[in-house]
This record gives sequence, C-alpha cells and structure tokens, in this order.
Amino acid sequence: MKRFIAMIFIVVSALVFISCNGSPQELVEPDGNNVGAFVSYQQLGDYLKKFYQESSGRYFSNEAIMGMPEASAQDDGVNFDSGDRDYSKTNNQTDGVEEADTILTDGYYIYITSGNRFLIFDAVTLEIVYQYEAQEIYFEGLYLYQDRIVLIGSYYTYMLLEQPNDDTIESEEGEVFPYYYDYYYYSYNYGAKIIVLDKSDMENIEVARELVFDSSYITSSRMVDGNLYLVMNNYTISYYFNDDNFIPKYMDSVKSSSLENFEADQIYFMPNDSENFSYLILASFDVTDDEEADVKAYLGSSYQIYMSANNLYTTVYKYHYDYEAQIYSHSTFILRFSIDEGQLNYQAFAQIKGSPLNQFSMDEYEGVFRIAVTDYEFSQSGTITNNKIYLLDSTTDEEMELISELGGLGKPGERIYAVRYINEIAYVVTFVNTDPLYKLDLSDPKNPEVLGELYEEGVSDYLHPITDNLMIGIGRQAETNEYGWTNFVGVKIALYDTSEDEVVNLETYLVEGEYSYSAVTYSHKAFVYFAPQGEEFTYIAVPVSIYYNNYYRYSQKMFVFKVHYSGDLELVAQLEHFNSESSHFDSIEKAVMIENYIYTLSYSQIQVFDMNNNFEFVDSVVFNQMYYSIYDYTEVPIGSTETRSDE
Repeated sequence: MKRFIAMIFIVVSALVFISCNGSPQELVEPDGNNVGAFVSYQQLGDYLKKFYQESSGRYFSNEAIMGMPEASAQDDGVNFDSGDRDYSKTNNQTDGVEEADTILTDGYYIYITSGNRFLIFDAVTLEIVYQYEAQEIYFEGLYLYQDRIVLIGSYYTYMLLEQPNDDTIESEEGEVFPYYYDYYYYSYNYGAKIIVLDKSDMENIEVARELVFDSSYITSSRMVDGNLYLVMNNYTISYYFNDDNFIPKYMDSVKSSSLENFEADQIYFMPNDSENFSYLILASFDVTDDEEADVKAYLGSSYQIYMSANNLYTTVYKYHYDYEAQIYSHSTFILRFSIDEGQLNYQAFAQIKGSPLNQFSMDEYEGVFRIAVTDYEFSQSGTITNNKIYLLDSTTDEEMELISELGGLGKPGERIYAVRYINEIAYVVTFVNTDPLYKLDLSDPKNPEVLGELYEEGVSDYLHPITDNLMIGIGRQAETNEYGWTNFVGVKIALYDTSEDEVVNLETYLVEGEYSYSAVTYSHKAFVYFAPQGEEFTYIAVPVSIYYNNYYRYSQKMFVFKVHYSGDLELVAQLEHFNSESSHFDSIEKAVMIENYIYTLSYSQIQVFDMNNNFEFVDSVVFNQMYYSIYDYTEVPIGSTETRSDE
C-alpha cells in the first residue's frame, strides 16, 4: 500500500500542477491511478482509444483525430404580527455550506421548484407573484442569496425524424402489392442548466445569467458566501469512443451564447475504476457578478461528495479480485479539492478499504477528514463485513496521510445505516436485527475510541442534533419473525439524550404499519426543523407514508412534533392534503415555517396551518392540476408513544 501511494505521488509531483493554475511541464501518461492535465486533444483521444481497444469496445472508431473546434388563492387568512419574520432554513449538513432545496422562504415569499416550473408565492396572500416555466427543463432545486435566485435543473429535448420507405411484397398467388413501412429516428439533446435570476426588483425579475453543460447530469451542488459549486457527471464516453464527439461542451452566457469545447488543459485524468470512463465536471462562479465561471473536467468517475467551508471531497470506488485467494473486495479513492478564491483546485487524495454510505459518512473538523465506511469481502466461504472510521490529514498536499482508524463497529453481518458528526463526537448506527447506536470520541485523532453503545429495536436512518445534549433519530421499527428474519413494521421517531457517554433513548414515537416509511430515510431535505426565537423547544416535521389494514389502506401525513429542551417529544399535529377526492400521488413532500405558520407542499398545492391555533387550516393555493382518484375510506388513529427511562 505504501509503495503504491508513493508511486502515485512521485508521478503527481512531477507534474508541477497541483494548484491546477498552470500546465504540466512534461507529458505524463495517465495510468488509472494518478492525476494530471492533458496537454492536447491528441493525448486525450489516444488515451481513450487505448482504453477501448483493450476493453474491446464495440463502438470504437478508427478515424483519425482532427483538431476539435395560474392559480387562485382562497380568502386571506395569514396575518403576521411583525415585519421582521423568523422562518425555517434548509436542512444543510455543514454550517455555512448551503445545499439546494425545492422549497425555500425568506419570511416574505415562498420559493418552489416543481417539475418544469419555478414559482414565487406571497407568504400572506399565497398569490403567485412570479413564474418561470420551460417545457424542456426539470428543476431539481434552488438557492437564495441576497438579490439572486439560482435555479438548478436539467434539460431534455428530442426531435423525431421520419424516413418513409417503399417496398413490395408478393402473395402466394404471385400478386405484387406495395408495402409501406416507416423507420423512426430520434435526435436527443440533454444536459444540466443553471439559471440565475435577479430579484432586486420583485415586480421585474430578470434572468441575469445562464450556464449549460451539454450531456451532463448534476450530481450535487453547494453554495458558500454566494459562490456556487457544481459537481456533474458526463457519461458520453462511458460505453464507447467517438472520434467526432469526445470533448465535453458547455456554455456560460457571460462569455458566449453557444456551446463551446473545453480546452485541453481544462481536462484532467484521475483515478478510475478501470471499467469505464466518464467526465467529472467541476464548475464554480460568484452568483452576484459577471466573472467567467471556473470550469474543469476530470476523466474518471465520482460517487459521493462532501463539502466543508475549505474543501470539496469526492469519492471514486475501485474493485479488486484476488485470483489466488478468490476474494472479491473494493476500496475508495478520496480526492480533495481546495476552495481558493471561489475556485476548486485539486490538492491530494488517499485510498482506503470499504465505501461510505452517503454524504453524512464524511466530515472535516480542525484539519482532520473523517470518513465512516462499510467494507465487504466476498469469497466462496461467505461474506466478511467490517465497519470502521478513518481519520486522515486534510491539510497536506499530494497525500492525505492516514492518522488513525477505528474498526470493529457493529456485530457480524451488520453495515452502517447512519452517521452524524458533531465537532469531536461521532454517532454511528449499524444494524441487522437491533440498532447499536455508537457514541465515539474523536477529540484525539490519533486515538479515537468508543464511549458508549445503545442497543434497541429497529434502526435510525438519519440523525439530527437538536441541542448539545439532545438528538433526533428518524428510522424504522423492526421485529424478528419466527424464522429469524427481520421485518420492518413501522416508522420510528426517537429522542436521545447524548449528554453522557452512554446515549439514552428518552422517548420513541412509532407510526405503525409494515412497509410504512419516511422520505427522510433517503433524503435529509425532507426533514424540517424550526427553533422559534425565545422558545424552549424546536419544531420538527417528518413526512410519513403509512400502510395499514393489511396494506389495503394508505395514508400520507406530515407529523409535526415539539422537541422540548427538557427532554420531551410531543406530537402536536398530523397534517395531510388528503380528502375524499384526493389521490395518494398528492403527498406532502416538504414544508417551511414562518413565525407561527407551517406551509406544506405537495405536487398540486400549498396549504397553510396556524401552529398557534391547534394547527387549524388557514388557506391553500393549487398550482398544479391533478387527476383525482375518488374513493372513500375511514381514517383510524395511527401511532403510539413509548417513553424510556435511564434504567
């Protein structure tokens, strides 16, 4: 391993490019394990040709490379006591690092993206004050920063080309008849599109800027102090090589009105899985000015990302098979890109065994990068699972040196289901039949240790700190049947006391129903929290989809709780957009809170409830029409509360 790392960084250091601000002084051939800039389209093309020849690519071309050139609102029922309004924010992983969301508020307006539409609603009247709609765009989220709105989306267009053909057929009697058949051809275009709107004059909102990345998908995005960072994958070269179309293209409206090729020195090679290629595209720009975006493409692949205020981390998986031992395993490359004056510049990487679950598996704290992984080894004798946390130095160039690792988390066969870092403390959940919630001390990076373990039924898929001593877990309740199999039997919302080494479950609310689930288990943006100023509690809102009566009945609700800082979990409302004329497709997806009102968002509408008046319905606005399935059902009380003690 050390020899492998040393070899990589001898090559990388020879490039003299680490800051990514200059061109390499000599031609260094990529080998799948190093990083560097291509010096020409010729070098890039030769590299791709060699790969597809060696992998027997079916679509390889032998041609020579040439130079690449309205709605209506109900009665007004919302009234705010003051002009300075308190409101909920998007659920970001890291303080100061914003993440895109599909619904945001500034206390005065509600901003939402819904399919191919972006809408702004007045928070008092629910009137639509602005709408942007484009048939070919699907909006994935938005950002708010000062007088800018940033829309993140993808576009898809196609053209139908019909080619009629004439032919004849002959019957058994020898008669000849004309026969017509048509071939249909489609021309497709797709990619990522970013639209920046100027809302300094709410009565005259204008498009300030557009960026288009051809044939690219947005993996993730972040915003820090008005600088937008985009992480995209372009798969056009994943399965074949085309001499005429292997250079990624993009358009930045501040410099051009049409797509342009990346320059050769904007394209870099990087560690890859040796099975296929894609372009990892990184772009960044200040949303408040007209400076040209900084854009780079890395030849390889990327999966999970994590971003701190100082660095962006991407992971690349690599798979191994030991023919002699007949063991199949995998490892993860971690690439660190520093944030320098709004630009992303490659700095260092490391290789570890195993792979992270999601972005919450990663964190940076006081110069240390922490990553929790599950490592599998498959062989003829079975599967060996190991869960551990690696601590790496995030301040060095070229190599992120391993500081320490802590393994042995979980029982045999368990994998990691949830991770949360809170400064020098980490919480890790592993699961097969019961849920061990580990509390780890990472204050000494060289000597991490387990402080305590809590075993309980079910599993937490998402952990969220409420105060320094209270944490919420959202997950699933589980039972073991007579055959020893684990079945999930409902959704659990658990409140934990984390003040001591041993975490204590103070209270658990169970939403019963096998196959019931919450969107929070796979999307932390579905979890809403709001701490009203001057109060001794935090509101949390959790959408839950419920199956009951032997799966014959379905319900979907937004469960709203008060988490009292005294240690109590209080259910205060179950909100829904259902009625006798509703379809289950109109589920509550998200919510925002302003002062004492909660605004719930579904596909078709926004509804408003007064939190100070027993969550009474106040108003609604329908902005998407739906085809309703009419059926009658009798609602039954759902959910139960369990209170745990320290005993």
